[in-house]
Amino acid sequence: MFRYSFKHLRTKLLVWMLAVVFLLTAAVLILVQARMRSHVREDLVSTLKTQSTVFAEFEKLRREETEQTAALIANQSSLKALMSTNDRATVDDGSAVILETSHADLLLLEGPSGDLLAFHSKSDDVPVSAIKRLMQNSAGDADWWFAGGHLYDVSFRQITAGAAEHSRVLGRMALGREVSRHSVLASGALGKSGFVFERGGAVMLSSLPVGAWSEFEASLPQSPTKVADIREIDLEGERYLGNFVELSGDHPVHLFSLQSFDQATSFLRSLNHLLLILGAVAVMMGAGLAFILSRQITRPLETLAAGTRQMEKGDFEFQIPIKGADEVADLTRAFEEMRTTIRQSREGLLRAARLEAVGRLAGGIAHDFNNLVMIIKGYSEMLIETATPENRPYLDEIKNAGERASGLTRQLLAFSRKQVLEPQILDPSQAVRNMVKMLRVLIGEDVELVTNFSEHAGRVQADPGQLEQVVMNLAVNARDAMPSGGKIVIETQSCYLDASYSAKNAEVVPGNYVLIAVTDTGCGMDKETLSHIFEPFFTTKELGKGTGLGLATVYGIVKQSHGHVSVYSEPGVGTTFKIYLPAVQTAVQEKVALPIALAPKGDGTILLVEDEPPLRALAAESLKRLGYTVLQASNGAEALSMIEQHTGKLDIVITDIVMPRMGGPELVEKLKQKRQDFKVIFMSGYTEAAALENANIGTNAILLNKPFSNELLARRIREVQESTPTSAKAAAAGSSN
Repeated sequence: MFRYSFKHLRTKLLVWMLAVVFLLTAAVLILVQARMRSHVREDLVSTLKTQSTVFAEFEKLRREETEQTAALIANQSSLKALMSTNDRATVDDGSAVILETSHADLLLLEGPSGDLLAFHSKSDDVPVSAIKRLMQNSAGDADWWFAGGHLYDVSFRQITAGAAEHSRVLGRMALGREVSRHSVLASGALGKSGFVFERGGAVMLSSLPVGAWSEFEASLPQSPTKVADIREIDLEGERYLGNFVELSGDHPVHLFSLQSFDQATSFLRSLNHLLLILGAVAVMMGAGLAFILSRQITRPLETLAAGTRQMEKGDFEFQIPIKGADEVADLTRAFEEMRTTIRQSREGLLRAARLEAVGRLAGGIAHDFNNLVMIIKGYSEMLIETATPENRPYLDEIKNAGERASGLTRQLLAFSRKQVLEPQILDPSQAVRNMVKMLRVLIGEDVELVTNFSEHAGRVQADPGQLEQVVMNLAVNARDAMPSGGKIVIETQSCYLDASYSAKNAEVVPGNYVLIAVTDTGCGMDKETLSHIFEPFFTTKELGKGTGLGLATVYGIVKQSHGHVSVYSEPGVGTTFKIYLPAVQTAVQEKVALPIALAPKGDGTILLVEDEPPLRALAAESLKRLGYTVLQASNGAEALSMIEQHTGKLDIVITDIVMPRMGGPELVEKLKQKRQDFKVIFMSGYTEAAALENANIGTNAILLNKPFSNELLARRIREVQESTPTSAKAAAAGSSN
């Protein structure tokens, strides 16, 4: 019957065409639906994982920033003095300003016995009782707190006084940054995704409607799942794809990123209608149109996913075209901005790590070199006293070589940020203005010097001598870049570095700065040269015309002064160096010039403790020539044994800080148990402030920074005999003059 029903070919063709049309339409509809759903799901999964990872890294960076801020605040002497009172009213009142200056949202100070001494929050509805309980339950370095509807990422730092075995715990500080719905959305790390912060099956913070929170909590599995798992969740009749990452802490939280699968696939319904209408007429056109539409929709996401994979491999130059102004284009732009920020941060971290490694090496070399320089200078000074007229010029050359080597050591210490600075409150405009006459002589007549000093640039806290060294090095560098003459412009002004600048330069804290800019019209530098200019011994000058330490010294001094250096240069156009120093509100300090006395003779018994035999022999000979009786020891243990056998009076102990077996501070403490009538002078090549504080050198001691001259040693001995300094740090500053 079926065989005889269609006798005409056109009928058969029509029937079969209709059948094929309907079958192809149905097949295409089913296949397109399945294909598009699978593809959309893959893209959503990739986006969710990328966004979760990016936000986790963003939170990690924010936590590191909070930890660094907490460490800086905990080391402030004003906070330590405040905590030492252990009085709740005093600590609470005195610490209120810390919350504003730290840019945090929550600040707690806990006494050594666990009592809450201070509590400050930018939100008035945070319950103190809940915060106190959370503080007691947090024992690590970081935690997540949820109290009064507020979620905080909290970093902890112990506050101690003293150093090493003599340290005393004054309490503990908690510094918290609130994670709110607005801050998460403003960060852009999660793009258009919804988010949920969950812990223990309870929602703490979410971009979802409040009515959907209970459904989300009910959808959580009883047993934990893997971080990489993608889960499907039904919320208020809508299907979502979710992925979570764990944010670490004593009580970690889970961050869920959610994308609506129904919204992502909603366009398929209109596509079905289009295929049903056009399928009977032109199935191939409909199929082609569906393919084109699908490709137009998914290609940007595919390109974005490809860019993500390339970024995971370290390729930050993968080109991602941005077309249109829809959500996908917005997501691509956000990804481009994120990739640029990550690349800049990565390059900055690598550059800083490279310079830090070179700085440590330079600091170690300078420390060992100090002892050699001191021996050369010391013995040359001794020989000059008895030299014949024929030999004196040669000895003068040896001494001058030692002085140049000492200068080289100071430059290495400046780069490695291990030199002792004498910071003062000063007006940088006036400081640079005082140098103009010297700079005009220094740069020569063929170079024009133009100055533009702002009278309202502000004040900074810096070592005036080191600041002059920075400006002089930059001026000399600019002069050398213009062998045929040119122009140097030096200017000062106030400026504000905002959060966007800080995001591109991780070491910069947003705030008010004083800018010192030095611009030349010289040959300029290419990118390859710019990437190495702050490395020690790197120079583009001819052999014998530069040590390669000028800009390295600039970098070290500025960094040690908590400043920032930026450089802009174009080959054949010129170069601009910008020095940013943090502005302060304190008035300028008047510097009082101290008279320098001649090296005095003396008498008495001195215990000299130094682990370097040549240096010990040199210092002993110098002291003997000044009239002192010298007892020599190579370390603290040997010195103690020697003093037990010495029955006479001991006037002064001159000892190195760091020695094998027993260091200088420990030796002095043990000697004080046996004798009380001696003064102390410490020697050290490790001059960084942290090392001095940890050494616990006491309040009745003077510090001599190696290398030092015989004359300086004699004057310090006389000073310690005549008076007791008020503090070791004041004496240390005086010893570097």
